[in-house]
Amino acid sequence: MEKLRLSRIGNALMLHYVGEITLEITADLKRCLDAELEGDAVATVVVDLGDVTFMDSSGIGFLVSANTRMRSAGRAFYLYRLSPPVEKTLGLVQLLQFFQVLPDETALTAACGD
Repeated sequence: MEKLRLSRIGNALMLHYVGEITLEITADLKRCLDAELEGDAVATVVVDLGDVTFMDSSGIGFLVSANTRMRSAGRAFYLYRLSPPVEKTLGLVQLLQFFQVLPDETALTAACGD
């Protein structure tokens, strides 16, 4: 998955995806996230959506599922840098309040404890 970049900030995992998050890609995203969440090394997941140009219902489902899973396990889950199309999509389905959104690097740094 050349459009996905994973990085670590302390015990936080950041997923940065470029392009469209659709049904064709969500299973791969879930597999990558599942592999990274093995064990207890990751306390926080941040999904950087600043370069996502489109997201369909399966992308929304992936984010909702990941958020629910992380919070149920006592871990943190954040969305970072919502692109205008993603912000519009999440607003249309009334999920902006469901997620904790980090709008800028200052908020990211505070959330990740670095």
